[in-house]
Amino acid sequence: MEILTPQMIWKGYDPAALALNVSILSDKTDNGRRYITARFNGSTTTDGVARVYVRCVLIADAVSPAVVYVPDVHKAVGEVDVTKILEAGYNAIVPDYAGERDDDPNYTIYPRSMSYANFVSDRLTEVPEDMRFNCWITWAETIMRTVTFASGLEEVDETRIAVIGDGVSSSAVIKTAAVDQRVRCAVSMFASGQKPSDTEGQDYLRYKVSFAEEAYAPMVKIPLLTVLSSNEQDGSTDSMSTAFELMPQLSGSRLTISERVSHTIGLKQRGNIGLWLSSYLKGDGSVPASPELTVRSDEHRLRFDIKVPAELDDIDLFTSQGGSGGALRNWRRAKVEKTGDGEYTSTVDVYYSRRPLSAFVNATRSDGEGFSFSSPIITKVPAMLGVSETPIRTNRLVYDSDMGLDDWSVLSPLVGLDTLSMIEGPFGIRGVSSKLGTLSTFKIGDAVYHGTGSQLLQIMIYSAADQDVTFTLTACGNEKGDDKTKYTEYRFAPRLSPSDNWKKLTLQVTDFKSQLGILTDWERVVNLRIDSDAPVGIASVLWV
Repeated sequence: MEILTPQMIWKGYDPAALALNVSILSDKTDNGRRYITARFNGSTTTDGVARVYVRCVLIADAVSPAVVYVPDVHKAVGEVDVTKILEAGYNAIVPDYAGERDDDPNYTIYPRSMSYANFVSDRLTEVPEDMRFNCWITWAETIMRTVTFASGLEEVDETRIAVIGDGVSSSAVIKTAAVDQRVRCAVSMFASGQKPSDTEGQDYLRYKVSFAEEAYAPMVKIPLLTVLSSNEQDGSTDSMSTAFELMPQLSGSRLTISERVSHTIGLKQRGNIGLWLSSYLKGDGSVPASPELTVRSDEHRLRFDIKVPAELDDIDLFTSQGGSGGALRNWRRAKVEKTGDGEYTSTVDVYYSRRPLSAFVNATRSDGEGFSFSSPIITKVPAMLGVSETPIRTNRLVYDSDMGLDDWSVLSPLVGLDTLSMIEGPFGIRGVSSKLGTLSTFKIGDAVYHGTGSQLLQIMIYSAADQDVTFTLTACGNEKGDDKTKYTEYRFAPRLSPSDNWKKLTLQVTDFKSQLGILTDWERVVNLRIDSDAPVGIASVLWV
């Protein structure tokens, strides 16, 4: 079977060549907005043509920039809230690409020979005999045909069209950014980085060459903002960071990584997409350069050197070492020192010199305004750089309220600006709390802070409600601990009654159980999550 590169797949493709044959399904104007639903021709095949369903909310009686927003695969077009797009002064164009669905009759209709474009999760990693006929190629073409459709609307300035993809659609948006230079700028949010589970053999090679983001990244010629989270549950953070590194510098692309969250945008990164669109669609402001992060051995210690634009003076360096990879990494904030104008350095203790250590830097303005950009994640084995191990000095105090919020996160896409907060409980004692009733820390799996042997885990907790509170420990390894590629969750759910005092819970390792057995040791634990119906406060976490 032939291996096709992206250049071969898209050679000679013109997304505006064929007629759209637009059918207007509804068209009304109300309160300065024009609302349109329509179908138009997308990809063609031997037994017909795809009829793309699109929903538009336009700024009436004006010519304005447009944002083609492509939602994640599970969200129907009619469910997408475009209020923020309109409030920012942009027309909103929302196409469906995922095809047939049970929860909404308004979707893109693919002919029978193109049924592979109807979303089914297994199809994301399919390797067809002819690589041109695959869901990813069809979805990218659907987006490019939507740009053609948007360009023909009288309310749209065809020279100022942006494309935003969320989740699964982001991979198709990256392909669009590589092929369609009519797009002024693009945003990829949490691209899945899907790949076949079998990473050996010809099929995997064909997939990587034809469909993977790394194959398309060198072709990107327009400014593409890659939005990632450091603990993405599908483990895609590193592969998407690598894809970003392959994008040409002249494209003007940038990377932003929200720390200690999954599939959501962090507090410092919340303004990035709006600023990105404003810069390229309206010409407002300038886009600072990307942070640069390098690593070296300095007298057998690991030293990071950071270079950032001078206006980005709030610098956060995050490192993860010795523990689990992917979604369950503990990203430690490292202390940085300023050494010059836009130059910083940091020396990091290394506890496992023969295990990979990963790091990235975030840079923003100290006043909280402006962009927050990231360096790509770099991963090194310290011993290969001549770095020596730092003796581990364990600390029994995992957390107390004087440490604030920094060690906690909410691994949920529902996280908001004020989800985590410090609350005041009985006797004026403060504790960390989450409005969503869920909070998580990876610190318990850190080499300095993890439990050992017969230690007990003591948690000072306050609950104003009568409720069960579930403590979940994620441990690497299977039930026997001998398969380090597996992770198992162990739970303990005591009942807490309303009280006018803090409650001290003292937990044994054997309190935590899974369906297959009990937890046998603390050393394998990489994450602690606390879930409750009503918010609780955590004042301290201590090994005793």
